[in-house]
Amino acid sequence: MCSKRFLILAVLCPLMLLVSCGKKAEDPNAPARWGKDNYYDKFLWKKHVPDTLYKTLAFDFNEDAKNYMEKPLRLGLFKKTNSGKMLPVMENEMEVFVDGNKCSNNIIDVQPGTEQLKVGIVFNNDAENKVHHWFFRAVDDGGLERINDMDPDTYNADNASLMDVEAEKHKVMNPLAEGSLLTTIMLVAALLVWLLVLKAIFFPTFRVGKVQIQDPVPYNSLRRVRGYRKMILTNKLPKQGFFDKVFAGKILYEVNELWTSPVVIEPKDKNSVRLRCPKDFMADARVLKKNQEYTIQNMTTSKKTKIKIS
Repeated sequence: MCSKRFLILAVLCPLMLLVSCGKKAEDPNAPARWGKDNYYDKFLWKKHVPDTLYKTLAFDFNEDAKNYMEKPLRLGLFKKTNSGKMLPVMENEMEVFVDGNKCSNNIIDVQPGTEQLKVGIVFNNDAENKVHHWFFRAVDDGGLERINDMDPDTYNADNASLMDVEAEKHKVMNPLAEGSLLTTIMLVAALLVWLLVLKAIFFPTFRVGKVQIQDPVPYNSLRRVRGYRKMILTNKLPKQGFFDKVFAGKILYEVNELWTSPVVIEPKDKNSVRLRCPKDFMADARVLKKNQEYTIQNMTTSKKTKIKIS
């Protein structure tokens, strides 16, 4: 009579390959893809919270295993060094969780008769930024004679693996930093478009060179206006705001007590300007052409002033 205690069997397989996919994997020996964690460095208040990469493992213990196993099957995750040696994956690299509970030393205990376990992997800071290739190995076979149709000599061999898995740790830009960068780029682009293109359309500047104002004696003023967006004749000198100057253009102020109300001169074309007078001033014309003399009269004081564009 054969002892059933040594004729027990357990099969370990990733459930995702059995039921989650509509068809079988093309290469049954390919590592199971466990998932990818996109991590990023801290930026301001935005700090990365590691993802838990979950997969469900399915187990198929035969009746002998269910009846005669006295301790659990213990599985560990290992990595292979460049020399081919298998080493346990330590907790400073990643942590293993089963059904939400952390596994001590990253060891998974599989009780006899277990059908499924929801296994989670969390990358820690010491894990490299790459695709990690790990191997499930039996740390303690629990007295099983065969696992995945392998005998103990086979699955306990130095390079043996019950299942190969791949999990990726991928560094990306912090979402807050990325959003801030994109916002900054868009703002700078909009600023350049405004300063280089739209500003000249909405706020054109003088293309004539000078404005000469004289009378009553001794009043005589010659002002260079090219590059200004307007000239204001006033009896008070206001202070133009910085942002108005940058985004709309500079204003030239001509200050004299004669101008009891502001008189505004604006660009028209390279040969003329527009004159905007308040109700208490009167002028010969509203459009002043180059090299012609015009008169502006203060209707309140009856004083007249000559103006010439050049």
